[in-house]
Amino acid sequence: MKGLSSAVLFFSLVLLCSLSASGANKKNDPGQFPLAVHISASAYIPSLDYSSRAELWSEVVTATIDGKHYQLFGPTSDPHVEACCNGLINPGDYRAKLTKDEHATSYESRQTFEILFPDGSTRPFQVIAQSE
Repeated sequence: MKGLSSAVLFFSLVLLCSLSASGANKKNDPGQFPLAVHISASAYIPSLDYSSRAELWSEVVTATIDGKHYQLFGPTSDPHVEACCNGLINPGDYRAKLTKDEHATSYESRQTFEILFPDGSTRPFQVIAQSE
């Protein structure tokens, strides 16, 4: 009986690990990112992690989405790099989706776009400036 319960536990763990591994390799569906985004510029900006007092790096990109011009603020590929500059997003065309679109008043908004990269990874970027 003890051997049977050990075997069931073992196979349950194997199944769980295989499901986790297949989920980790799953790429995002480009069809879920309906917006065309053109990034024309990107830059690093330092920020401070107040909990650890460590300096982190964020990225600001200049983008055009549906004819509107935005500055978007988001994480770099690795914000904990000790020194600046672990790889800026290259100017070019990407896909995105709007993941946050809050309007507290008729004249204000809070928006976040999730940008899809060619390798299937994504990063969220908050709108910090906009123009037409």
